[in-house]
Amino acid sequence: MSKTRFTFNMLVVCTLLVFGASLANAQATRTWVSGVGDDVNPCSRTAPCKTFAGAISKTFINGEIDVLDPGSFGGLTITKSLTVDGSRTFAGILASGFTGFTINLTDMSGNDPNKVVRLRGISVNGAGASGTIGTRTGIRGINISSSNPAQPRVILEDMIIDGFANEGVLFASNGGNLTINNSQIRNNGTAGVRADSAGANTNFVTITNTRLDQNVQEGLRVEDRVKATMTGSSASSNGLNGVTNISSTAASEVNVDSSTIANNGQNGVISVNATSTIRISGNEITNNVTNGLSLSGGGFICSNTQNHITTPTQASNCAFTDQ
Repeated sequence: MSKTRFTFNMLVVCTLLVFGASLANAQATRTWVSGVGDDVNPCSRTAPCKTFAGAISKTFINGEIDVLDPGSFGGLTITKSLTVDGSRTFAGILASGFTGFTINLTDMSGNDPNKVVRLRGISVNGAGASGTIGTRTGIRGINISSSNPAQPRVILEDMIIDGFANEGVLFASNGGNLTINNSQIRNNGTAGVRADSAGANTNFVTITNTRLDQNVQEGLRVEDRVKATMTGSSASSNGLNGVTNISSTAASEVNVDSSTIANNGQNGVISVNATSTIRISGNEITNNVTNGLSLSGGGFICSNTQNHITTPTQASNCAFTDQ
């Protein structure tokens, strides 16, 4: 009897080992997608998948999905550290009726210590499909979800995000870091980039060499418990404001340096409520319809002497000297 039990237990152990090995073998550090691929493939270089969603289940935590050749690769919900790189060819998502990328890093087991997502060289388009041609039907370009249990780090490089009904990028998690470099976020139905912490932790935003232009409302909109910096960028030709800080329940600050904020339908820079601070240095703030600078509800705009601001404009209500 004991011999039979021992043999049975050994069979169970061997089965589990084989099953675990097969799962491990099903994933790779680097996977590939192609416009002519197939999601039943292993997503290898010689047998690529067709969609990002097909590749992610075959990619290790903190691995990389690379694009082999031009194509539209479908939306993706990212639940683990990952790089998606389309920079070597044309890589796109036609997100008609859905969100291009949803980032919701849910693994709290310790198997994903980095909590970092990198998106590079991808065009994300929210234009309508047949029957809704010419309209914005995509929900958001990138949604860094408020339900993230961790504080994610998200890096966007060389991205084009265009034509969504809501924000191009919504950063709504409870703390974390968002870095945007060398990208264009334009023609979206609300803000190009909106940041608003979902809890007690601070959301940090860094934007460099990026254009937040021709959005229906704002280029950059900051709400509660956010610290944002925009350098060498543009927030121009937006329907309402170039840069808005409208924190109401927790303090937020925005620092804008060496950027162009021009031709916006209302204000170039607006600070709303006493918990909102914006610091500006070395910017070109011109030809905004209502005001170059605008203050409301006790908000603060601190300026040094290096900005070029054309009328009409309110005066900033605090000054600073570069240290």
